[in-house]
Amino acid sequence: MYYSAPLLLLTFILIAPSLQSQDFPIFEEVNGLVVIEAESALAYGNWENETTISGYTGEHYLHYKGPNLYNTVGLSKLTFKIDISTLGTYRFQWRSRIAQGTDNTEHNDSWMRIKGAAKFYAKKDNSILYPGGTGLTPNPSGSSISGYFKVYQNNLGSWTWQTRTSDNDPHGIFVEFDSIGTYTMEICGRSQGHAIDRIILYEESLSYLEAQNLNNSESAILNPVSTE
Repeated sequence: MYYSAPLLLLTFILIAPSLQSQDFPIFEEVNGLVVIEAESALAYGNWENETTISGYTGEHYLHYKGPNLYNTVGLSKLTFKIDISTLGTYRFQWRSRIAQGTDNTEHNDSWMRIKGAAKFYAKKDNSILYPGGTGLTPNPSGSSISGYFKVYQNNLGSWTWQTRTSDNDPHGIFVEFDSIGTYTMEICGRSQGHAIDRIILYEESLSYLEAQNLNNSESAILNPVSTE
């Protein structure tokens, strides 16, 4: 069948969005909990899939081995989509490790943001901070740009759920979902030597012990995808 150039272009425009929506895995939230193994991302960039350090969950963990990107975001991006049906305020945490060196303030952080949510912020007691570049203030101490938080930990020698932002003033990270739908989480390399094993989001009515239980299975992927 013969198609004119304008018709071919129109066909591509109409089809491309539906194809693009299938580019990333969509994880199903159930009863206020989302569990993601970092290696479930489809594209790794300068993240390497490893099994060298014991104690990880799933099949592997990801170790960022690219250049330090202290003031640059969007490179070596891991993209996950999350299908939310239980509305409310969720806490974000990841299980990570300082995978090189002997300093608990180096090789210990990556960039992270969640797009489309009603609110995305950091909290400690009554203090609320917003990502830099969003037009909302106040912002964290240290780096935060283009809607991303610098997310760090300071626990040397073991896997940890410690997940913080704002230098020397650690705040936990939260997100509010007020509409049922699919949201995008993006993680980018920042400090060479940071390793990420597992990622969780849990509604505030759940305890951290429930959410961090390593026996929890990874959330169901609603759109099975392949790297092939």
